[in-house]
Amino acid sequence: MILFGICIGVGLLYLAIQVWQLITLLRYRHKYLPEPNVWPEISILIAARNEEDNIRHCLDSLLELDYPKDKLHIICGNDQSSDNTGRILSEYANLYPNITAVEIQDDNSGLKAKARVMAQLETFAKGEFYLITDADIRVKPEWAKHMVRSMPDETGVCSGTTVVKGSGGLNKMQEIDWAYFMGMLNIISYNGVPATAVGNNMMVRATAYHQVGGYRGIQFSITEDYKLYSEICKKGWKWNNIMQAEVTAYSAPVLGVGTLLHQRKRWLSGGRELPWYWWVLFGIFGLFYFLIPVLVFISPAASLSLWGIKWILQSLLIRGIYKLIEEPEPGVVNMLAYECFISANTIMTAIFALLPLKTNWKNRHY
Repeated sequence: MILFGICIGVGLLYLAIQVWQLITLLRYRHKYLPEPNVWPEISILIAARNEEDNIRHCLDSLLELDYPKDKLHIICGNDQSSDNTGRILSEYANLYPNITAVEIQDDNSGLKAKARVMAQLETFAKGEFYLITDADIRVKPEWAKHMVRSMPDETGVCSGTTVVKGSGGLNKMQEIDWAYFMGMLNIISYNGVPATAVGNNMMVRATAYHQVGGYRGIQFSITEDYKLYSEICKKGWKWNNIMQAEVTAYSAPVLGVGTLLHQRKRWLSGGRELPWYWWVLFGIFGLFYFLIPVLVFISPAASLSLWGIKWILQSLLIRGIYKLIEEPEPGVVNMLAYECFISANTIMTAIFALLPLKTNWKNRHY
């Protein structure tokens, strides 16, 4: 009887959170600032490690930005790649005067991975704003202008929405998963609680960046972009998490279940620094996928009812997010397949995170 009550309680809490998120999503409106008379100078910072398959697509999309070329600087760091990434970056830097290629060196800063790359790139950065993205990202021509137009004077950091694009069943599930979870994080921020910025689609005001000491000034974190976002918010700067088509970026998918699990373990490891209320939400979310299946053996009708309502609310949330970012909405078959994916992925990620294994990301272990 006690187990039954716990299962029902977790299920109802989960549904209540979904209803709250759906109401917030329906109320969400984003208003861009008017176009400035003179566009500010900006720098785009990119960390690249073993990205020979993606970096050309990334740079080509940045070269197609409709931002004034004399105000745009693209600064790429080759993070000791073992493939042709460095050669490709040099090729683009020789062809385009607003692209700078930097070879990242070992130093005594104590920084690792992307944080070390960004710290070395910041010495080349110019302008009022720094855009941060990844080498496997493609952006829209209007991306930079609309990010600038999402930065009122009191805002120190803003983040667009990123979705995965790729062919195949697993890639489609990653697409829905990214959209859904980014949407949920953004929705929480719309209730006055700073969430996080996605590190492949964010803009930082240079003043705020240097006020916290940039990546050099923050302690090492496996999720360094959340750490930067958090430190800027702690200084009193406002944040802006945006779900709009103009600032939606496209990421290449991770390949294989093993890599996916390492990615999620990396996210969970960085999430240890989140405030307690985030872990309450994560706990309710995770427990649902463990306890509601147990409820099947106690009360099949109650279990199926909770799961059915959850799926309907989840589908409405996903469709609302896709509508905001103006992407084709997933059909019923994909929504049902995603329910299987999210259930299996949540359980596998929870188990994998508890295993005494280091996180392997881009052939580095943490």
